[in-house]
Amino acid sequence: MTAKRINVHALPGSHEESGPRKFDLDGQTVEVTETYENWVDEGGGGGKKHYFKVKGDNDQFYTLIFNEKKNEWFCE
Repeated sequence: MTAKRINVHALPGSHEESGPRKFDLDGQTVEVTETYENWVDEGGGGGKKHYFKVKGDNDQFYTLIFNEKKNEWFCE
């Protein structure tokens, strides 16, 4: 599966503590209703990545990834 670059609205604070609250995907804003898991991959040369497995208000499940090196969010 190819990851899509997305815009995420998160609360202030570190990504591990706050996590995403809503995100824009394919022209729609999806509100995060639950976070099921979150973990960090130290990633070696690719940089640290923060992963969040979430459920949206559309009852779909997503894996959201924050790439610290690129300072960008992606959705799988």
